[in-house]
Amino acid sequence: MVKPEVAKPVEYRDLIREVYIDPIRTVVVIDDEFPSLDGMIAKELNEDGAWKGKPVDVETVKEILQFCRHREKPWLVDVHDGNNIPFKDDEIIAPYLIHSDLMILDFNLNDTGEKAIKILRKLAGNKHFNMVIVYTKGDMEVVVRDIALGLTYADKNLSLSSEEDDTIENQLGDWEAEDEDILGKLNAEITEQIYLNYRAKKENGCEYLLRQPEGRKIIDLHKNRPKSTTLKPIDIIKWLLSKKEDDIKEKDKLSKEYLGHVSTASPEKNIKWIRTDCLFVTVVNKHHQPNTLPDKLLDALHEWCPEPHRLLMSQMRFLMDDRGVIAESEILENHYLQAGWLKALLDSKDHRHIQNQVITDTVSKHWEALGDVLRKDIGIFADKLALHLNTQDTADVVAKHCKIKINPEHFNTQEATDKPEKQSKTKFDPELKKITKHINCYNSTKPVNGYHLTTGHVLDLDNGIPEKEYWICLSPACDLVPGQKTSGLFGRVKDSMPFTAVELTKIGEQKAIEEANRNIFLFLEIDKEIYTFTFHRNGDLNANAVWEQMIAAKLGTFDPKARELQIWRPSQHPKNKRITMKKHTVRVVAQLQYEYALNLLQRFGATMSRVGLDFSN
Repeated sequence: MVKPEVAKPVEYRDLIREVYIDPIRTVVVIDDEFPSLDGMIAKELNEDGAWKGKPVDVETVKEILQFCRHREKPWLVDVHDGNNIPFKDDEIIAPYLIHSDLMILDFNLNDTGEKAIKILRKLAGNKHFNMVIVYTKGDMEVVVRDIALGLTYADKNLSLSSEEDDTIENQLGDWEAEDEDILGKLNAEITEQIYLNYRAKKENGCEYLLRQPEGRKIIDLHKNRPKSTTLKPIDIIKWLLSKKEDDIKEKDKLSKEYLGHVSTASPEKNIKWIRTDCLFVTVVNKHHQPNTLPDKLLDALHEWCPEPHRLLMSQMRFLMDDRGVIAESEILENHYLQAGWLKALLDSKDHRHIQNQVITDTVSKHWEALGDVLRKDIGIFADKLALHLNTQDTADVVAKHCKIKINPEHFNTQEATDKPEKQSKTKFDPELKKITKHINCYNSTKPVNGYHLTTGHVLDLDNGIPEKEYWICLSPACDLVPGQKTSGLFGRVKDSMPFTAVELTKIGEQKAIEEANRNIFLFLEIDKEIYTFTFHRNGDLNANAVWEQMIAAKLGTFDPKARELQIWRPSQHPKNKRITMKKHTVRVVAQLQYEYALNLLQRFGATMSRVGLDFSN
């Protein structure tokens, strides 16, 4: 009997290789010791700019070329000697140097790292994801620190007003009168590396440093301060960081433009890497042979450990580039479908606000069609990723990749359902609660889009009192197309748009999470905070929805950036009791996915069609 073949376990390193190493096609090498093609041609023709290096360097370039060209998937490689790269304020390095998939860069171009850092800044500033292997003969830790600082933009949170600065310096002056070395002791705890550690934390960096050895040392020093010194340790750390940043800026080490969040490997790690939003750099010693460099890059990528969903999205990006043309051809084979899209676009040409919506809808349909064609290939990679993750404990995976620690027993949802005593633990776990809020918000909403009011838009109404009012538009989408309806109320209000709005009321997040499957709760991100609302007051299904007929100005159209519009709603005059229309400013703050908006629209329709019968109780 033949035993079934057991699938080889998928290693995370292999998945990283498939996403970041296998797609490499083009490589550029920049080293002032290497001959460029231009320099070699100039040498043959006895022209200016001829290369005058050592034969041993030619051998190294030859090794690089052979390695790149004889891979299973060959790389197209170019070599540049690092000369004639302009770096004036209004000049940019040659585009072909920054549009390769991989750059191998000598840090010590012309015996200094300044030019290499400027090249890395240019790479970090473009929209293409760039990978760089920086090699050096110098101190690796110093090189990594200089690169990280060179990619870092000054932190506005460290800016102190002159009044704050004077207050802190005066108190430190009093402290210095008792301990003349105190400033030296304090400053010694905030090095350039500590500054980078602070910057690596996107939030609460000062609180983070207080928990580190240098922070605890400052706390110990703070215990011996004079009684007149009212400074807190966190105030001292912020002031020290501010002064350290000023010192780094004076040395012209920081970037003059924002290049994204900068993170680095821990200094004690042997594998060195630096990452921004669009750049990944690893630093290696120059003695490594060319054929070892891809593995060195893979080592660094594995040490960085990109999240599973980053791998998935990066693979989607690669497949879009690699097979997008084939997918495009499949989609566009249907000429009748193309004709329908074109007709819808051209039919709306006389109404710009309608055409804008048609363009948005057409783009969405094309994205969906493109995704459908590529879904099979993306699914193969996703399946391999899932197989790898399935071999590990859920809590460990979440802690490793998301930096969120949850008690492992809270992940066993089946056990929690079967055992009520564990169910309550699961419900009240604060981190799991945050996860549930975020996933429900993501699943049910989408970024606000469009140019006019539509079903599922959530409105923040300025009612002149501190307590905000939130309403959701629940008119059918076909009734909200500007200019489409001209009879009845639509005709009487002419350039305005009548619509039905239902009030949303805030409800405790615990109840919304526990009873989310009842489909009457909303998880909305408003001004970067997730709030929970209910369609029925107090989450009671027997409570009827509170609704109003409102009228929006300008046919319900709005500026996509400001997302503000004017509305009128009926109100009673406080003195003569006459019904008037009061004007309000509303802002579109959220938007439900269409199927979720339809669910509420259906529920609202059911409440509007209820029939009262003459039963007695």
